[in-house]
Amino acid sequence: MLACDVEFVGLPSVDKFAVEYALSLCAKSSTKKGHTIDSDQQYLLTLDLKIPEAKCGEAWDHESAKAQYRTGNLSKKEYGYIVANIDLGLAVVNECSPNNLL
Repeated sequence: MLACDVEFVGLPSVDKFAVEYALSLCAKSSTKKGHTIDSDQQYLLTLDLKIPEAKCGEAWDHESAKAQYRTGNLSKKEYGYIVANIDLGLAVVNECSPNNLL
């Protein structure tokens, strides 16, 4: 049974990380529901999917992520993970505490 099927079209060197992010989320969700995944895909269950936070009071969008990537503030992996996070509708506003605004 196929549980996860994703595709991203953009920069191939970044898209592979977007696909990895989406497949990992899907694999983790599927195993929580009692499904199993192929042994060669087990690595998806152990991936750290943390992404850098967006600026205070903002959520990641494609423009801000691309700008941060182009200036070297994001790695290809971080950028790919952020692209997937945005496209999957998971981007949220970074609610920073007043102490973090400086």
